[in-house]
Amino acid sequence: MSKCGIVLLMSIESAPLSNNGLIMPPDFPVAHYESVHSKIQPRASTSREIYEQFGGAWNAIAYRYLAVTEYEAAFTASLVDVGTSPQATDRHQQERDLFGFFGNGFAVFEAAFYSLFALGALVSVASFPISTAKEQQRINPTSTTDAITKAFPNDPIVHTLNNVTSDSDYLDWREVRNVLTHRAAPGRIFFASVGGGTAIADQWKIKSITLDVHMAPARRAELSRLISDLLEAIDQFAATHL
Repeated sequence: MSKCGIVLLMSIESAPLSNNGLIMPPDFPVAHYESVHSKIQPRASTSREIYEQFGGAWNAIAYRYLAVTEYEAAFTASLVDVGTSPQATDRHQQERDLFGFFGNGFAVFEAAFYSLFALGALVSVASFPISTAKEQQRINPTSTTDAITKAFPNDPIVHTLNNVTSDSDYLDWREVRNVLTHRAAPGRIFFASVGGGTAIADQWKIKSITLDVHMAPARRAELSRLISDLLEAIDQFAATHL
């Protein structure tokens, strides 16, 4: 528990993940995550190189998601302790936590799509080239969706992939991550309450994101919803094609 009493929600009854030993928070889709891994793990001995690509990305899904929860807790605790306009050192820590939160959050999506591409390669390596560094660098959510759609146009996963990549929450995660990674550390907009009126929460100068204790948990809920849909679809795809 942090000094301000905010607790990082963890499921103390959850068993560690079988592939990396992590204990995940209750909003992570453990059942589908484990189910996919159990279906693909037997390929470790027969398709070792492709399996290693899958395994690394599958590990990353869990590591990045757990990091999201840690940055969420740290940022929210800091807001409670020092507010949205703290001294330079605290402000730096808040910006570090926001960068880590959004960076790791979108990395969860990227790792899931990379895993799916590797899964596709286990089914049809010609349709999912993944053996060279250049081929691996080309893999992203868009290229994976295109490859799956071309190779398996009638599979139900195509609908899910299109829904996820066009979802407004997914697009927000992508935009914020890209701005933070490639362009800016946004400033903040501060509001003052006048005459006893209702105070307006301060905002980040990127998509007018509200900087209060509800922001990060709400964004994490978006991530949980979308990654749960995605992993469920990957689980069904693996059950059909492996």
